[in-house]
Amino acid sequence: MVTLVKHEWHQVDAQFAYELDMDTLAQIYPDMKKKELKAVMKEIEAGEYDIDTLVSDAWDNDVEIEWDRQYDDWWTDRKGGYDVTYELGNESSWHHEPEPDPPTHKCTKCKWEGSEYTGNYQREDADGNELEEVITLCAYCDSPVEMTEFGKKKDEERKALWAKWEEDDQ
Repeated sequence: MVTLVKHEWHQVDAQFAYELDMDTLAQIYPDMKKKELKAVMKEIEAGEYDIDTLVSDAWDNDVEIEWDRQYDDWWTDRKGGYDVTYELGNESSWHHEPEPDPPTHKCTKCKWEGSEYTGNYQREDADGNELEEVITLCAYCDSPVEMTEFGKKKDEERKALWAKWEEDDQ
């Protein structure tokens, strides 16, 4: 298998990748024998085969290449035409979204876990008096929430950063 890379250029670069295997290559070139397909694959792997021709041949033979978006540096949607280029890629051509952070808060009653920003807030006690510190409540059962171990770690990091900034300002 080899990785093909597609770039869409319009004052920005949008990169896509595709893992080309022998089965897809056989669909692109249905008239070729197995030996010829292996030779073409070796040329592709060596960077000696024109990727534009390969993609054009796939298009001509109704073989859809389902490109996986890797990244782009678009900060706004732009209208109009753009250029497309193809190249041989490698393992570093693939970009994966980072795993999301674990939840920072959890409910003390039900099994809810998430961010404190998705919860409700209690600003007054039962008598209607304003609380000194706002209490974050579970979004589902209105029970108090507490920080997870990850949340405590992030909170300590944030407080240390604030202390450093305060120290730098003096």
